Amino acid sequence: MASIWVESLGRSFEQVLDLLAAAVHDCTDELWETPMWQVPAPDPERQFLGPDWNPITDPAQRRALAQQWVQRWATPWSVAWHALEVLDYELNGEFGPWAPPPPFTGHPHWRDLTSLPKAWTRPEMLGYVDYCRQRVRSTLAGMTGEKAATPLPPAHRYRGQPHAWIISGLVGHTTEHATQIRQFITAAGIAPGTQHGP
Repeated sequence: MASIWVESLGRSFEQVLDLLAAAVHDCTDELWETPMWQVPAPDPERQFLGPDWNPITDPAQRRALAQQWVQRWATPWSVAWHALEVLDYELNGEFGPWAPPPPFTGHPHWRDLTSLPKAWTRPEMLGYVDYCRQRVRSTLAGMTGEKAATPLPPAHRYRGQPHAWIISGLVGHTTEHATQIRQFITAAGIAPGTQHGP
């Protein structure tokens, strides 16, 4: 039987994934690709990588990618994608191989946001929410005090910190982004429960 702390964390994840799914579901087509806030142009020194992981050096291509960055960074689809990818990745904690599910496999948000030919759809994003629900359940089902206290490996950006610290912080991170989407669509006159999505 899971500890009350693990059970409580699981309930919090269910609630925040419900919040994110509802915001994605209620978002309209016209708002799905509309920036929720003004995004400044990226630093001119920012590297954009191609699908081969090599830097893009052509000035015209770099300008086009920078423009895509500004147009896409704060859209509901980008923010939802980021929130889910971080959740999925951090549950893994670099303790083994990790890849997001299809169709997101091979398309890291930080690299491919600017180069995807089109936005991910709401059904694709809702599928990722469901996938993350299962990942949370399976991760927490096997959670012990020893596993929770295991330091993150050197390859992880938070190396050395207990895995539990990162997992518990995911609730706040996911809530922040789900709430941004909800506030944006509410300001546009879309009430919770409005069925715009699939």
